[in-house]
Amino acid sequence: MKPTIHAFSKADSVAGQGVGSAYLEQVQLIERELSDQFDILGRARLRGGFGDINHFHSINPEYFAAMIPAARRGATVAHVHFIPETVNDSIRMPRPARAVFDRYMLAFYRRAQHLVTVNPWFITKLADDYGMDPQRITFIPNFVSADDFHPLAADDPRIAAMRTRFGVPTGRPVVLCAGQLQVRKGFFDFLAVARALPHVQFLWAGDFSFGRITAGHSEITRAMRELPANVNLVGLVPRGEMNVLFNLADAFFLPSFEELFPMTILEAMAAHTPVVVRDLVYYDGVLHDYAARIDAAPGEIDRFVQQLQRILEPGAVRDAAVADARRGAEFYNRDSVARQWRDFYTALLPA
Repeated sequence: MKPTIHAFSKADSVAGQGVGSAYLEQVQLIERELSDQFDILGRARLRGGFGDINHFHSINPEYFAAMIPAARRGATVAHVHFIPETVNDSIRMPRPARAVFDRYMLAFYRRAQHLVTVNPWFITKLADDYGMDPQRITFIPNFVSADDFHPLAADDPRIAAMRTRFGVPTGRPVVLCAGQLQVRKGFFDFLAVARALPHVQFLWAGDFSFGRITAGHSEITRAMRELPANVNLVGLVPRGEMNVLFNLADAFFLPSFEELFPMTILEAMAAHTPVVVRDLVYYDGVLHDYAARIDAAPGEIDRFVQQLQRILEPGAVRDAAVADARRGAEFYNRDSVARQWRDFYTALLPA
């Protein structure tokens, strides 16, 4: 009888969140690649009992309570997609509520026997700032399936149909950003870069996933009333259509001030779409040289503008950027990440 893995999550209950996408991709990966060794319940429910390994992908209170009985049955794992520093600029809360939420988050991670983080930088932060044992924290990167995200032929009719849908004239270069509408995502720098490149169409896929409690909601709402003529906020695009959107784009531009290793970067690279991001410490050890990392303070857009101009222009720079994205997709391939998960889960089983 094979050992069992129960995956618990409610991260995909709100559309447009990278955590939900990461959960779906990880479950799909292990169901496909590890089923020879494990029986996997990818959408486990608490009433269904626990497995030999119980993997909690979100920090819901019912999962916090469930970890104690789950630990009696098998190993418990918490997936670390965020820590207090990376949430503070996403959700607007009164200071007392923020303190309670941060304490709860860290208590959740401490209660789990093992932690998996999507970014190696987290291991140092959790150990140095919050006193957690680094020996129980493992870095395993996010992953996207090549079945879902891959290059399309330039004349694929779905690309033309999406251009029509979003009002992008044929032949006009397209720069895409995808993510929640938040100040920390670099929304206002995105608009400033668009104003500097009026011949380019800028698309943003995503909305206010947290509604009015989203940090900067009122400021962004005001800006949305006077968007540059070449900016289209297309809202939430169904995940099944995002591959076409990444292929429609000539460049993926993510000017965030705070990111770990977003699923959108992996998705863009899987489509061989060149990536331009702000240079962040969080990208060290994960993004390597697969994207153009621009050192720019808030409001400093000149280097973003220059890099996008170079990438959008046919020639050697664009060809190299496409090749970089392709190498990134190959590095984070199914076999490599599946091996890491197999090694991790196997080590949790009793000797």
